[in-house]
Amino acid sequence: MWTAEYPDTPEDPSLIRHWYADGDEVWARFLAYAGEQPVGFTVAHHPPWELADDGYVWIETGIVPEHRTPVNLDLLYAFGKERAKESGGRVGIAEVRADDPIHLAVVADRGYQEDRRQRFWELDLVAARKRLEELATVSRQRMVEQGIVVTTLAADPHPDKYRQTYAMSSEAELDVPSTKTMVPPSFERVQEWLDSPAVHQDRFWIARAGDEVTGLSTLEYPVERGIVGTAWTAVGRDHRGRGIARALKLATLIQAIELGVDRVRTDNDSQNAPILHLNEELGYRIVLEVLSLNRQL
Repeated sequence: MWTAEYPDTPEDPSLIRHWYADGDEVWARFLAYAGEQPVGFTVAHHPPWELADDGYVWIETGIVPEHRTPVNLDLLYAFGKERAKESGGRVGIAEVRADDPIHLAVVADRGYQEDRRQRFWELDLVAARKRLEELATVSRQRMVEQGIVVTTLAADPHPDKYRQTYAMSSEAELDVPSTKTMVPPSFERVQEWLDSPAVHQDRFWIARAGDEVTGLSTLEYPVERGIVGTAWTAVGRDHRGRGIARALKLATLIQAIELGVDRVRTDNDSQNAPILHLNEELGYRIVLEVLSLNRQL
């Protein structure tokens, strides 16, 4: 249904299935039917309140084009609002594409107001190949000069590499611009993510300085359909400003080129200045923006 609604951003069923299995979230998921046919959905989800009692609940809806009217979208949001309130939610979050006037009008009429904006970027790996290879050579040399090893998680021999990577990633996640309380996933959840069909440990890049993991970057590869995209790039607080994020992102891009990928996507909060600047330098172009809108429930 999501893919039918937005065919330019196809969703991979295996990734959706893995996301909905997230045990670190509290879920309420519903389908809307026209006769015997499922034509829409409403999902309300939030972290457990004992971890983040800020009252924020995501209310997500989708509906196939032939039933996509303002009235139907509004009904889905009305249903989602009640489910969010039942679970103890106090503030609803709706995420809507900036190029979707029907959806934006519905949430505006419901009292949602823009809080944040996420930018989605795309990089043409075919056109940019030569320049990316040149940048990667320079970046690798800079890492060597600083004594930083860039390698894959699969190739890293350290016996505690998973815990080290998790600790660094959790620290970095707390610094992502956000209105809601940031709750990094549990170690067990990260291990499940590493075992998902879209993440490959031989394509999961980390930076190591001696006994310390200083950064990571990896792409997700859709199984059934979709566009290859950055899953997560992070650098530990004590190691920022050393070019590590650039080296890691370039490592993922060069590997993607070697695997025959023609384009990749990434997304970032519009207030995350360092990563936005890096995207521009690497040649990404903005393809869409998604608004995060809030309202009291």
